[in-house]
Amino acid sequence: MRNLLKVAIILACAGAVVGCSSSSSLTRGNGQIDAGLNPEARLVTLNGDGSIPDQDFARTGTSGRYSNLTQSNGRLTGFAYQYGRVEGTNRFLGVAGIAPTTNPGPPPTKATATYSGEYNLTYANRNQIERRTGTIRLAADFDEGELVGRAGRLRVDGTITGQVVDGTVTYRNVEADMSGLIGSERVVAAFAGDEEGALLVGGLIAEADD
Repeated sequence: MRNLLKVAIILACAGAVVGCSSSSSLTRGNGQIDAGLNPEARLVTLNGDGSIPDQDFARTGTSGRYSNLTQSNGRLTGFAYQYGRVEGTNRFLGVAGIAPTTNPGPPPTKATATYSGEYNLTYANRNQIERRTGTIRLAADFDEGELVGRAGRLRVDGTITGQVVDGTVTYRNVEADMSGLIGSERVVAAFAGDEEGALLVGGLIAEADD
């Protein structure tokens, strides 16, 4: 499972270089959520080909998209997100989701496990757009149904039910809903949330530690 063919697609999202949680890649965009636009964020399920369902994003103005997908035996595993102004409205929308064929591996057989991997996020407010990539380590307690981790300002507070991951991800005081899958091989999740004047979208993929 670990020799997956990685298909990392980065569109309008410069500077996405993998780093560690203490020295993450950071790109501050020149755009921001303009006055008069209302930020909204929500989770979606990606299409079968890994694309994001059409949200009617405007062709001009501040926007961006990021995708981190792997393919094995015709199945896509991973997440993607997109954000921007919705055409003909005052909405600045962010959406994120995981591929419907995401394979986290078989159900865990241990009471606890740790996962190490990469996150990617975009945070936007009235003053700036910040894109960040870094590494994160997650601790899972299957008996307690908890998945937690931290990387700098990024905090994961997840719940585990079977192989389904829910909960929240917090970055710079914006709390985002999280949804994903966890197994004995990996955890894959996407997150999306908004506060007054700010928006957060992103995702993470972490492999089980040996």
